[in-house]
Amino acid sequence: KLAIVLIVVLAATFYAATLRGVAGNPPASAFKNNLDQATKPFELSPERGRYAHVLALGERNTYELDQELADAVYPDVAYYKGKFFSFFAPGLSYMAFPFYLLGKHYDLAQVGTFSFISLMSILALLFLFKIAREIVKLPIWASLVSVIVFALGSTAWSYAITLYQHHLTVFFIVSSFYAVWRYKAATRWSWLWGAYVWLTYGLAIFIDYPNAILMLPVIIYFFITSLRKEEKPGKIILSLRGAFLATIIVFLGISSLHLYHNDYYFGNWKQLSGGLPSYRDIKEGELLKNSSDNQQVVQPPPRDKTLTRFFEEKDIPFSFYTLTVSPDRGLFLYAPIFILSLLGIFAGRKRGTLEGASLLGVGGTNLLLYSSGSDPWGGWAYGPRYLIPSMAILSLFIGVWLSVNKNTTVGIVKKILVYLLFLYSSGIALLGALTTNAVPPKIEADYLHTKYNFLFNYDFLKSDKSGSFIYNTYLSNSLTLQEYFAVLYIALIFIVGVIIFVLPKFKHLNYES
Repeated sequence: KLAIVLIVVLAATFYAATLRGVAGNPPASAFKNNLDQATKPFELSPERGRYAHVLALGERNTYELDQELADAVYPDVAYYKGKFFSFFAPGLSYMAFPFYLLGKHYDLAQVGTFSFISLMSILALLFLFKIAREIVKLPIWASLVSVIVFALGSTAWSYAITLYQHHLTVFFIVSSFYAVWRYKAATRWSWLWGAYVWLTYGLAIFIDYPNAILMLPVIIYFFITSLRKEEKPGKIILSLRGAFLATIIVFLGISSLHLYHNDYYFGNWKQLSGGLPSYRDIKEGELLKNSSDNQQVVQPPPRDKTLTRFFEEKDIPFSFYTLTVSPDRGLFLYAPIFILSLLGIFAGRKRGTLEGASLLGVGGTNLLLYSSGSDPWGGWAYGPRYLIPSMAILSLFIGVWLSVNKNTTVGIVKKILVYLLFLYSSGIALLGALTTNAVPPKIEADYLHTKYNFLFNYDFLKSDKSGSFIYNTYLSNSLTLQEYFAVLYIALIFIVGVIIFVLPKFKHLNYES
């Protein structure tokens, strides 16, 4: 229980200290008034597009955007029969909407909206801890290390404090995985765990369409645990637990609402927002015509943006390189601590459990999916944002590697190595969290004659340009950004040092679940 409290307090403190935002309730007109610059809350199109829909829901009681909001999020906006929409899946805007209303009440609408992602990230960390303790069977201190590596030792930190879908995806993956494990026990209430798995699958697709694929390993794990084998003379009979089929009604219900939303706003239940006609194409093609009475727009054909077009096998070698070791987005450059997870996978190979295979399936599917994508950079981004679900899984295997031979000389060397790599990885993570996610990939940076990767962010640190709401609102007049960085960094590495080197000395924190 104390470990859970520590996770909540630690994550909440550091996420709050770096949460992106500005005071007030910024309207659409504020988007292009400096708030769309680097280190500002609407620095990139994902934040602008999703927040625009939150504004539409809060101020106009509709999901569609008006002309002012469309201009605010331009050029990443679609047009369909007199209506405007962002290209992003709608679920996140609906889920964040209550936090917009809460924040608006205190004149902090944007900050309140963004804090929704931080809250969901903290909930994901709690499930990750439960998986580490109860399923992977790590000691308490090693479980804490795994959770903190993901939360504060990776570039996932930069996306826990702004309006992106990645941490929601992680929450749905890890919580549904834990739910399947509980469902597997076949207790009286296991059907509720089954219903929860279907619920998260439906909601995950609603917030980001590729989640239909990313969560497949969990659904396969769910299916396998639902199988029952009965051996009879000369034959084996397989059957399926009734709860698996009965609870699928939850998924069908969520999916029906999703399809109804598509039909109501996009004109067809099969139409996804990402495939709607681009308003930019309309304007740049000079298809926009004005009349004395109203504005008439010639409707261009829908964009050809399907999963089969976006993900192609020929992209795998280059995209894999980009996501793992490239100088602009490589996971092992931004957070080399994850190299140790590969050793953890090797160390745990003999366990050979269904749960271990499912976890590796999630990480592998994530990597393969986006390694076959035409945009492995994720646009302008800080680190490999597409691999955030894999980072969550890989952090568990760092704990596995760390907990093997933990009380020997080899174990001490491992702890030192983990700590040294955490010093580097967490410093890079904090740098991005305090400054900006709007980092160009190398191919664009070379053209613009600017820096890329975290060297780009270091210039913002030196010039006291931060996205942190707390720093900009309360501390910028008394501390330089470098001093603020140092305060947070020293506190973080001290706490992690205690967890790695001191907590294992307490026997009750050393036992495996």
